[in-house]
Amino acid sequence: MTAHQGFALQERQLTRGEQVAWREGMDLRHWYPLTATCHDGDITLAWRDMTDISFTDSFFENTLARQPREQRRVCHAPARALAQFAQGEAALAPSAFVFHVSRCGSTLLTQLLALLPQCIVMSEPPIIDSLLRLHHEAGAAAAGDTVALLRQAMLAMGQRRTGRESHFVIKFDCWHLHSLDLLRQAFPGTPCLFLYRAPLAVLSSHHRQRGPQMVPGLIHPALLPLPASRLAPGDLDAYTALVLEGFYRQARVHAVAGRLRLVNYSQLPAIVFTELLDLLGLACTARQRDAMRQRSQSHSKYTGNAYRGDPGLRQPEHEARLAQLAASLAPAYAALEQGRLGGASTNVMEI
Repeated sequence: MTAHQGFALQERQLTRGEQVAWREGMDLRHWYPLTATCHDGDITLAWRDMTDISFTDSFFENTLARQPREQRRVCHAPARALAQFAQGEAALAPSAFVFHVSRCGSTLLTQLLALLPQCIVMSEPPIIDSLLRLHHEAGAAAAGDTVALLRQAMLAMGQRRTGRESHFVIKFDCWHLHSLDLLRQAFPGTPCLFLYRAPLAVLSSHHRQRGPQMVPGLIHPALLPLPASRLAPGDLDAYTALVLEGFYRQARVHAVAGRLRLVNYSQLPAIVFTELLDLLGLACTARQRDAMRQRSQSHSKYTGNAYRGDPGLRQPEHEARLAQLAASLAPAYAALEQGRLGGASTNVMEI
């Protein structure tokens, strides 16, 4: 078993629970798709019943983990079950897509938006990665079929549950930037944000705690394409730099083409209140804005803990090495900054 297959196996642990048999015409409101598999050309999705569980955690999987074990119900249904979620009264189309380089404030942004009862926020839902892997691995569907599945799965995640929802934001995993063209085909008119940060800060954060994309083999190579390189075995810092450079360069291409609006970590949280709420068309009360400002003072991933800046490295002797790697990424980062500050990227949110 390869490492990225192990990653997929880890996702499938989310489907543990009481098994509920699917039947034709079954009402899947309040159920959410988690993973997709293909056997003999037939695609099956695993769903979890999330009745009475709100998606307000930092990540989709945190919400799944918060559900009491005795309430976890799972249903495996054919892909056609997605059809019941059509845009309109039942579900919302995405209002915005959020792409990012990781460790750059994207979780803070989605946490602020999740405070608004009028805004559905799905942060890195695993069904997206599962469908993209299926597209590349199984050859189960042509590109057009993948786009249709992505569109229907996104609508299923945009279920209106209270009647107050008017906006729907999806934050993707950082490596999904390389699948932006495919994802945008599902909803071509959806504006896209790209959050990024200075390379040394991102490198240092992953040195302290690696994300899966910064460990070779954990992400499907078709989802995280990398140039040929001669890295020393086990040099995870250099590998992180290689991945990060790919994000910077890919984002620059999309920004120049007008497909991304660039947002630097340094602009948060102020830009949420000065620009992004208006650009998203989100009208907020004074009380809601105050709640968002208060939340912005806490750690994005550990609610209730005050944010006091990034901790130092456990092994300071690595600082020089990380600084050297960051310097090699400076041109790619500077190109993004030039695009943001010089207006090279089209503001797709106004198209």
